Amino acid sequence: METTANIVAEPSLAGAISLRWIISARDDLVWFIGSVLSSYALLALYVSGILPLVPMVAAWAILIDAPHVFGTFSRTYFDRTERRNRARLLWGSLFFFVVGPLMVLAHAGLVFFFIAALWAYYHLVKQHYGFMVLYKKKNGDLAPLDNALDRLLLLFAFNYPFVAFIARDPEAMARVPAVLHSSVSGLALLLLAGTIILGVAWLARQFQRAILGQALDVPKYLLLAAAIPMHWIVLLTPMPHKPIAIVAILTIYHNLQYHRLIWFHNKKYQSLSGTGGSGTGVSPVVRAVGGVGVSPMVREGGLTSQHHAQDAHATSRQPYGAAELISRRLLFYIAFGVLFGIIYQGPRQYLGYVSITHGGGSGTSEQTLPMQLGIAFLWGYAFIHYYLDSKIWRVRRDPSVGKALNMN
Repeated sequence: METTANIVAEPSLAGAISLRWIISARDDLVWFIGSVLSSYALLALYVSGILPLVPMVAAWAILIDAPHVFGTFSRTYFDRTERRNRARLLWGSLFFFVVGPLMVLAHAGLVFFFIAALWAYYHLVKQHYGFMVLYKKKNGDLAPLDNALDRLLLLFAFNYPFVAFIARDPEAMARVPAVLHSSVSGLALLLLAGTIILGVAWLARQFQRAILGQALDVPKYLLLAAAIPMHWIVLLTPMPHKPIAIVAILTIYHNLQYHRLIWFHNKKYQSLSGTGGSGTGVSPVVRAVGGVGVSPMVREGGLTSQHHAQDAHATSRQPYGAAELISRRLLFYIAFGVLFGIIYQGPRQYLGYVSITHGGGSGTSEQTLPMQLGIAFLWGYAFIHYYLDSKIWRVRRDPSVGKALNMN
């Protein structure tokens, strides 16, 4: 699959329209932008009462969310080259498994789960920012003024509805440390004012770019138009057990975006297994042995030459290890991801269900110590995903990522 680059430029007041996509117009519009419809669908099904809370959250967590965490692992822990090049990062990240239990044992469970929720939401916002940056790079939209305005607009426009939701929802406020209660409403008003001011400034800048004939980054506009209103609508819509329900509703859009990006990136593994070529799974070296175009030296070697060719093919697959198997077929990727979901999210959803049925899910006070320890430990998977994700997609610092995503 090749990245398309369609640029329409007219020397008029309307300016130039830049339409360069990460994968292709169809893929980007379906997976990176149009998949926001999945969040609206979950919202409608849940608010209308058609889809109950527990089945919705459990199915999403095991079948969609956990496999997207596995997507990160597929290109880090399961990639032999990454394990060698990023050994300190990968093995050091395992420390996140003990952070939560240690804080729970130190009687700081409420603080830990509050920080976990903040980091989870920040991770969603950071992914939207990451996709925006990819579109900015693709479309040459890198002026310092635009970079600053885009970054600030995202910071305020995504965080206002989140803080406003906490201020208005008793279940959410119960999860906030008491020392912060008095400042939540004031922070929401500050973020709302900042969002309005920045929104006006951002729109004015787009009009200025159009008048000056500078390229208008349409994919970026479409991404922002999909993501920002959805967050506002979901976070400001009343619903039962909102702190739990919105996790699935907001995140499913993020999940689908990420799955498509991972699968696009992981094409680099498929080229070694032959799935990107004839589909036979045999390397060009092996297919050439004994055939037309093979040098006399190779033909004279007979079976020995075949063995050398097979050894060369095995060596060519060696750098990536299990990552190549996982990404060889879409079915493999899905199956491994769901298996991981059962292992990771199965116990987590059970503990969450027990928490809801025994205490309403309004906080940690009704949870037993073993329950808190178990949930805190399982948060380690998510933390590792959040942390690694902030390191492994840096196109400028890691040329191999830019190459895999066809950013040049």
